[in-house]
Amino acid sequence: MSALSESVLVEDLVHRDVRAPSRTRCALLRRFLLLNYVLMLVNSARFLERAHWGDALGASFVLTDFALYPMGYVLVALGPLLLAAWIHERLGWRGASAWAWVAVPAMSLVQFVVHCDVRVVRMYGFHINSFVWNLITVPGGIESMDAGDSTRVTMALEGAALLLLEIALWRLAASDVMASVSRRLPRLRWIVAIFVLLLAFERMTMGLSDAADYRPVVTQADLLPFRVPIRMHSFAESIGLEAQHGDDVVMDVGSRRISYPRSPLERAPGSPVRNVLWLVSESWRADMLDPEIMPATSAFAVRSLDFRRHYSGGNGTRMGMFSMFYGLYGSSWFPFLAGNVPPALLELMRSEGWSMQARTSARFSFPEFDETIFVNLPAGSLVEGDPDLAGWQNDRRNVGELLDSIDARDPDVPFFRFMFFESPHARYDFPEECAIRRPYLEDMNYATLDPEHDIDLIFARYVNACRHLDTQFARIFEFLDERGLLDDTIVVLTGDHGEEFMENGRWGHHSDFGDAQIRVPFVLHAPGLAPRTVYDRSSHLDIVPTLAGLLSVVTPVEDHSLGRDLLDGGPPRTDCVVADWDHLALMTDRWKAVFPTRSSDTLGMQLFTAELEPVDDPSPFWSEQRERVTRMLAELGRFSR
Repeated sequence: MSALSESVLVEDLVHRDVRAPSRTRCALLRRFLLLNYVLMLVNSARFLERAHWGDALGASFVLTDFALYPMGYVLVALGPLLLAAWIHERLGWRGASAWAWVAVPAMSLVQFVVHCDVRVVRMYGFHINSFVWNLITVPGGIESMDAGDSTRVTMALEGAALLLLEIALWRLAASDVMASVSRRLPRLRWIVAIFVLLLAFERMTMGLSDAADYRPVVTQADLLPFRVPIRMHSFAESIGLEAQHGDDVVMDVGSRRISYPRSPLERAPGSPVRNVLWLVSESWRADMLDPEIMPATSAFAVRSLDFRRHYSGGNGTRMGMFSMFYGLYGSSWFPFLAGNVPPALLELMRSEGWSMQARTSARFSFPEFDETIFVNLPAGSLVEGDPDLAGWQNDRRNVGELLDSIDARDPDVPFFRFMFFESPHARYDFPEECAIRRPYLEDMNYATLDPEHDIDLIFARYVNACRHLDTQFARIFEFLDERGLLDDTIVVLTGDHGEEFMENGRWGHHSDFGDAQIRVPFVLHAPGLAPRTVYDRSSHLDIVPTLAGLLSVVTPVEDHSLGRDLLDGGPPRTDCVVADWDHLALMTDRWKAVFPTRSSDTLGMQLFTAELEPVDDPSPFWSEQRERVTRMLAELGRFSR
């Protein structure tokens, strides 16, 4: 629709109000807001699919939330409307058309955002949040989604449809029919009074339930997006309610100043120097390391140390990569990013003159690895993918250039090479010759696909993408064999995190701590290491200490890492710690305890069995693990001051 035709349409829609007095225009605006509130209720109804109705107070809380928050979303657009009204009066514009030009787009945008949030929740299990905002605002974030033309076209059409619907609602608000209906509604003061009473009930219920840890309410506090948290522990105690403080643990790291490492890493004098080839794939889950899916990589694993019970330090790329390169809990990503602090092991290599280069088939700005992991690498040593190519195409090109760079190196200088592969990243693109699973979903249109219905076809795409990843690993293994480089090169092969396909009701990653999202392959090949399969639990936190040992680093592990050297013969791990954007999870054979990293979190600690079944009584966990949780808090502060 052209700007001119839209202008004519809007003027036509409001022609009856051209000379309306201010009071009439305000009535028109109220009717328009009311219609949008009804539309927002319909738009938000899908959030209730996750609600639990077995508890009376919990159900009342959910219904109150459902009545209040859609009104809040509608009122978000009130500011621009009031500004338009002020401009309208000051400039002497006649009629309601000036309001229409603001009201219609503003309400369309708000409705569209909630519509998108519904889709995000249904696909991934979380609302639009600070992570999604980071995705939108950081360079390279939107490109990382690889949405495709069909998704962009569908979203544009949905946005246009909402705009047309809002124009229709404006016309309906200006009609005699709606004016007649509005006269039958309660007076505005009564509506405001009801709204205030509902708000008071919602705030008190949430605040006191949080203080008393009343789970039927607390666990449903995130059903609707953009929740405003509230704490009432002091008030609860003042009215005789016993507030629960003992389990209110927040793993906060945001305001700490970094003191890392405790001492610079040093290698034993005269020790041999090894090359390091560090290969990481996006979204590579553990069960893909299978001879039928990835034959070349499985064959290489047989020749290496193959850690079969290995866990990432995060269920997303940032935290997974951070834990891998720093050997620290993933939640420390934020202060390390703020301070532009590089990993100690890479600083050792750089200071000793290794030839350093890192490649990605995506962007180094998203996530912000150019400000963290690789912040001090020499200019020109960070090579990014071509945004016009698919992930698998960038992988092919980057592997060729990676091998060329190794061939062109000075053979007397040890090298560090890193490459980040994109083949298994959603949309799971691959060349047709790698299609070992059929049928598969032909078009990954995020705007129309239904994970519950399409998940088997989506998973087939993922398997095919992992087969392509295997073909690129195969090129590297063949090159290393032909050049005889395995005699003096350490090879690390792993994933940043896993990928879920509805095993726990989610698709993708970033949404929970189930094994599908956090278990990844870890293959380590180093000169002098006898091949074997390891079934003990291991973590991304252990990679740096293990490499430090292989590189003859004499600095104590505890001075630069929270992990352990997997080759030192010590007792196996009994737990792992995994992070997401807002939480830190302690995982044992029996428990998965999820702690917030922000004090504004409304849910507090969440406790699950190892199979992610919710646990109502946390006392057995605390009797077993209180000392370990205390140690986690201390470990978060080990490298800060």
